[in-house]
Amino acid sequence: MKEHFIDLTDGTRLEIKVNFGTLYFLQKCKGFYRISKKAEKAEKTRDKAKAALTEREGFDAAADIIYAILRSNGRAVTWEEAMCLMPPDPSGLEEVLKGFQAEVEKYHKKKAAKTSAMPKQLR
Repeated sequence: MKEHFIDLTDGTRLEIKVNFGTLYFLQKCKGFYRISKKAEKAEKTRDKAKAALTEREGFDAAADIIYAILRSNGRAVTWEEAMCLMPPDPSGLEEVLKGFQAEVEKYHKKKAAKTSAMPKQLR
């Protein structure tokens, strides 16, 4: 199993873990779901020039993810502080987004497995 980490600018290493709190704080971030849908569309169409994220959208999405992860881990930060902690290089942003996407997919699979009920055995 591959674990995903974000190296923040203050020198700390943050493990990407998705839980209910992470999803709650992402829901509170304005525009995150619009950006994530655009990124999914760009990945599916393979037309990078037409549907790719702009640099600003990439930075905003990464800052939203870092903010939500920090808040769900119990660290009180503002969105601006999360933006300052974000790694400045574009390759780091791509790793953050891909790592977060993998963790969200894992979370949704676990959630679906918990909600699906096993049929009762015949007696």
